[in-house]
Amino acid sequence: MVGAAPSTDAGWGEGKTVLLATTWVQTLCSAAMLLVPTLAPQIAAAFGLPTGLVGLQVSLLYGVAMLVSLQAGVVARRLGACRASQLAMLVITLGCAVALLQTPLSLFATTLLLGVAYGMTNPAAAQLLARYTPAPHRNMVYSIKQTGVPLGGILAGIAAPPLTQAWSWHVSFLLLGCMSVLTALWLQSRQPRWDRHGEAATSGKGNGSLALLYRRRSLRWMGLAGFCLAAAQLSLISFAVAFMVEELTITLVMAGIVVSVMHAAGVAGRLGWGFMADRLGASLPVLIGLSIGIAVLFSLLALTGTHLPQWLVVVLLVLAGATAIGWNGVYLAEVARTSVTAEVSEATAAVLVLTYMGVLAGPACVALLVWLSGSYAISLLLPALAAVMAVFCLRRCGRVHHQEQASWQQ
Repeated sequence: MVGAAPSTDAGWGEGKTVLLATTWVQTLCSAAMLLVPTLAPQIAAAFGLPTGLVGLQVSLLYGVAMLVSLQAGVVARRLGACRASQLAMLVITLGCAVALLQTPLSLFATTLLLGVAYGMTNPAAAQLLARYTPAPHRNMVYSIKQTGVPLGGILAGIAAPPLTQAWSWHVSFLLLGCMSVLTALWLQSRQPRWDRHGEAATSGKGNGSLALLYRRRSLRWMGLAGFCLAAAQLSLISFAVAFMVEELTITLVMAGIVVSVMHAAGVAGRLGWGFMADRLGASLPVLIGLSIGIAVLFSLLALTGTHLPQWLVVVLLVLAGATAIGWNGVYLAEVARTSVTAEVSEATAAVLVLTYMGVLAGPACVALLVWLSGSYAISLLLPALAAVMAVFCLRRCGRVHHQEQASWQQ
């Protein structure tokens, strides 16, 4: 199977515009996903719900995104990748509008709509990037696009609380809805050009992500690696503050600062690992190296974290952020590299189904281990084990892909 390549009539200048658009769409989707958790106390009070119940919204949203990914690749091919991105923006706008009804049912509906939008975004972006990105820049381009995830968190964290304090939580939803619909309108100026190749007319079967997972064993191994890495990433994000405050006696304010630095390290990591993979001309060795690094860092935190000086633990946490939060761009670039252009959206959707399962399973399993052991530190051995499993899956993926290539050439 040949890797995805940009179309011959599309210059890298157009590719940069595609990268800007897909990164911005990813940023808005990420901000929408994190808006309710960012404003959890205000939302809970306004909707008459316990704050803890509002916190479950992220898990539900990811669950919906996982289910949507089953067919998101097919949608991107049949409607066109740019049209699918426009649809995601309009779904966010609708979700924000429904939230203004301010009832528990409307919050549930908003969560469903935002989950649908989030599940549609990556497959559509992958289809566009695969067509317009030169192969030597693939890893860096996908890594830049994936910075939209933490950038969306930064946007929600910086803008939403001040807007809510100055006016009300409604303003944050209104602003996000307006930004989304304006983005959809701007994309319309590009849609005829970006979708002119006619994904709807491609010869693929269009049976969805599960069919592609069934046909390609290498993709199954890649998806399982994504499951493991996503479990490690969300375990770190979900329990870093609790670990620092309850077991390292770091103040809540300082712990929040450390987590912000961890996310910043994740952004830098996504760019750095993408640059490294492009220089090496190979994504898989970088992913394996990152997985080994994640396993080592989590093991050190689990076994020695409570005995080391606080500054050294903070350094380890920041390094964990650079690795456990920084793998996504190179990962999606490898999926694109091993797929033909017409199947990139479906292949991306396929691995994301398993990746979202890791997002749901990782924090839940760590929480169970914390309950059983009474220790956040010891519980970090679980994501370390997940990273070791990711190494195995990635190595199997590489071997199986070579076997598949040999069979296709016969």
